[in-house]
Amino acid sequence: MTRNAEEGTNAAAEASGSGLARLWLLAPGAVALLLMAAARANPDVIEALFSRGVYPWLSSAVALVPSLVGFSVAEWAALAFVVALVAYVGRGARRLVRAHGGRSRRWQAYRLATGLIGIVGAVWLAFMLLCGLNYYRHTFAEDAGFDVRPSSTEELIALCDELAAEADERRAQLGGVDPGAYAASRGGFEAYARRAVEAVGALADDYPVLARPLYSPPKPVLASELMSYADIAGMFFPWTVESNVNVDPPFHAQPATMAHELAHQCGFMREDEANFIAYLACGRSDDELVRYSGTMLALDYALGALAREDPQAAAAVREGLSEEVRADRRASAAFWAAYEGPVAQVSHAANNAYLRANDQSDGTRSYGRMVDLLLAERRGRAQG
Repeated sequence: MTRNAEEGTNAAAEASGSGLARLWLLAPGAVALLLMAAARANPDVIEALFSRGVYPWLSSAVALVPSLVGFSVAEWAALAFVVALVAYVGRGARRLVRAHGGRSRRWQAYRLATGLIGIVGAVWLAFMLLCGLNYYRHTFAEDAGFDVRPSSTEELIALCDELAAEADERRAQLGGVDPGAYAASRGGFEAYARRAVEAVGALADDYPVLARPLYSPPKPVLASELMSYADIAGMFFPWTVESNVNVDPPFHAQPATMAHELAHQCGFMREDEANFIAYLACGRSDDELVRYSGTMLALDYALGALAREDPQAAAAVREGLSEEVRADRRASAAFWAAYEGPVAQVSHAANNAYLRANDQSDGTRSYGRMVDLLLAERRGRAQG
């Protein structure tokens, strides 16, 4: 055997051994898949061992360092990941192009493919451990004992009337000041991020399932304009356990968005429940603007549901709102209308696919179930 032939044989043997070793890169994805299957089949176990056991401590540990800074670590982490991934793929593609011979090209293609699968698997596994498994836990309504059931149009009208009166009262408590100016006079975003944490923490006194060792304060997003084009008000980033908030919309909506994203941080991933938890938390705040923000969130969803059932009744409720409340609603509608377009449509489609992939079978329609929770809570207060 010539020396070149011997070196080729040794290289082939080395590649074969390395190829077998690289199969371990498939392990994280396999573990994530097994965890997801087990969670779907055993919600009681997930609730007891993970959602109430492992998750609060694990997520608090991951959130500790990001919580110490005032900016969104998630933004920079996502950017760094994309840059690193592009560099990795570029280097792998370059090696593939430069490879000589069929065996060498197959080896480089195999290296690149297994590396990418390993990266995706590791990211997916981290996602499952830092939020994904919570999609299969018990619902907040089950834990709180709310009687969620179909309701009559009359009940829905009564709910809208109650929320409308509450919105008028809480808006008047701002003293006629624009919510953005009111917030600025009381510390701005950072102060309201702390108040949102306080509100959710106070709610945990009544609903211990929301308690956790660390609530990482909501973060303002530098790329808020991109979020606006994508029609996103807030986003929970599980890999840093951060609640990220779009700071561009009218401020009256932002405290409720903060509380919504904190609800995800507490392990409740369903959008309808995160909205409902935000409403309850805001209502327990000692800050007038936080309370108003939660009421406006609930009123928007309740009016939307009533408009589908009885457009004339919904119009009557809207027309009966105070001028200041109507002005705030118009400001929100005008803001989001300015960003309508193909990016928002793609974002909606992606969000819909994401929700369905995590067993929210109605996709984005699950947001509407918040109204059922509002009605259930109202019935509970009436019976209590």
